[in-house]
Amino acid sequence: MGLKERLMRERDRHRVRRVALGLGAAVVLIVILWIDIATGVWQELVILAGVTAGLVTFVFTVLVLDRIVARSTAMRWAPVARLALTDVLHVVADEDSSEISRGMIKPRLLPQPPPLEAPDLIEQLHELRLTVVDERTRLTNVLAAWSSFLASSTDNEDLLIRIASIALQLDRVRDESLELEELRTPADHAELVAEISACNAHFSSLVRDIEQRIETDLPPLLPVRHAHLPQPAATAAEEPSGR
Repeated sequence: MGLKERLMRERDRHRVRRVALGLGAAVVLIVILWIDIATGVWQELVILAGVTAGLVTFVFTVLVLDRIVARSTAMRWAPVARLALTDVLHVVADEDSSEISRGMIKPRLLPQPPPLEAPDLIEQLHELRLTVVDERTRLTNVLAAWSSFLASSTDNEDLLIRIASIALQLDRVRDESLELEELRTPADHAELVAEISACNAHFSSLVRDIEQRIETDLPPLLPVRHAHLPQPAATAAEEPSGR
C-alpha cells in the first residue's frame, strides 16, 4: 500500500471517528434534555447536575464553537494558505514548462540512470546525486518555512507528512546511486530505477493533490482593484502660451 493510500485511509478513519463522536454527543445531549424535561432529578442531585452542565458546555464548545472558530480562521487566512501551497508547487514544479497561476503545472522529475554499459555512467550518477541533494534542500526549506502555519490546520497534516516522506525517498535514491556506482550490478540498477520511479510518482501525486486542495478547499482570490491615480498637473512647458 502506497503512502497516499495509507494517508487517505487514515483520514477516512479520522472522519468516521469524528462523525461517531458527534452522534454520540448528540445522543447524550438529547438524553440529558429529556431527563430535565420529563423528570425533576436535576433539582434533587445538585452536584450531578453541575457536572452534567459542565459536560454539556464542553461538548457544545468542542463540537460547535471550536469548529465555527476554526472555519472562520481558515477563511480569514485563506490567502496565506494559498500562498503556502503555491510556494510548495513552485518547489516541485518544472518552472520552464509550468504556468502555476494558470493551473498548468508539470512536476519536475528525476532522470533515470543510463544503462550499465554507458561510458558516462559515473558522471551521470554524480549529476543525479547533485540533483537529488538540490531537490531535498528545496523541500526541506519550504517545509521549514511553512510547516508551523500549515500544521495549524488538520487538513494539511497529510500534505506535510507527504513532503517529508518524499525528502526521505530522495535519500534512498542517493544511497542507491552510490551503491550502483560501487557495485555496478543489474540488481542495483533495477533498484535505482524503481526508487526513482517511486519518487517521481510521489512528485506527480503531490502536485495533483495540491492543485485539488487549492481549487476545492480554498476560496477564490478576489480581483485586485486598481486605484485611479489623479493625473499630474501640466507643467509650464506643456501649458499653451497665450502670448
